[in-house]
Amino acid sequence: MTAPAPPAPGRGGADDTVRLPVPPRAASRVAPAPRPPATAATTRAARRPPAPLLLGAAAATLLLGAGLWFALRAPEPAVVAVPPAEAPAPPPVIAEPAPAPIPLLDEAAIAAHRADVPTLLRLAENGRVFVIDFPDLDAQAAALNRVAALIEKRDQPRDRVLSEPEIDAAARAGGGTPATYYYGHDYRSDDLDRFFGFAARDGVALRPEELWVRDALARARREAAARDVALISVAASGPGMDDSARRAILRHEIGHGHDFTLPFFNAHVRRVWHEWITEADRAAFRAFLAAEGYDTDNEELMATEFQAYLLFTPDPRFFRPDMVRLPPQRIEAIRRALRDGPGVP
Repeated sequence: MTAPAPPAPGRGGADDTVRLPVPPRAASRVAPAPRPPATAATTRAARRPPAPLLLGAAAATLLLGAGLWFALRAPEPAVVAVPPAEAPAPPPVIAEPAPAPIPLLDEAAIAAHRADVPTLLRLAENGRVFVIDFPDLDAQAAALNRVAALIEKRDQPRDRVLSEPEIDAAARAGGGTPATYYYGHDYRSDDLDRFFGFAARDGVALRPEELWVRDALARARREAAARDVALISVAASGPGMDDSARRAILRHEIGHGHDFTLPFFNAHVRRVWHEWITEADRAAFRAFLAAEGYDTDNEELMATEFQAYLLFTPDPRFFRPDMVRLPPQRIEAIRRALRDGPGVP
């Protein structure tokens, strides 16, 4: 398909109207009628569009207006609410069972108790005293001998934890064994904190039994809802420990527990030790405690052992007046002052 050709020149110029030629005869017989003069009315009429065009424009306007009206009046399309996707249910919270409470037993029940593994017990007579019942002396030694060396034993360092070879040598000095280094132990919670603090500071690897003691201390503090508690120990009867010895050692260690946790009793014992007895009395007890391997430069240790032997060690295998080289009457007078007050004659 090609484009249309342009108009030929000289054939009407810009007027594209097609005119038919007038026959010559008609042109000679009929003259054109004269045009009337132009007026305003005729001018307006000439300018007015033909009626059909006016009607078409009006109709278009009406249609346009109606369409606009219906568009404005048409209801908005309904919004369909899509419910949000349901969030997955959180996994169920499985509460860990609360740890079982530490058994609360009186002294007689603890003495009768038998443990197959180290077991933490709580003393009914004083709820801030906790007893570790060991199945034998060897288990007790593995757990607490290095603590004893740091806190109580004579000629041992007070600022670090002994190595394994060092504690073995200390326990065997004088013909002993690790099992007989101590028959029972007693410590304030602060004493144990010091032991574990030194071990952490120096990177000393702790035995599993010592780690168990650390956990037992934390449990005791939670159970008592107190920071200051006493941790004492006793081993089951067996070789080197019969039933009566177990009862005597337990009672001796309970005496330390009371001293560590009852401020009024602690103050009373120090008053007797420092004020009511004589220097000769104190020297006699220091000599006895030195023979037992205690650090006699530690006055707190001397005072607490003094009361534990006098008030809480009835078994003559462990304490008698002759062991202190004091007359029985003098021992009884001091014991009465500790038990009843108010002084020693």
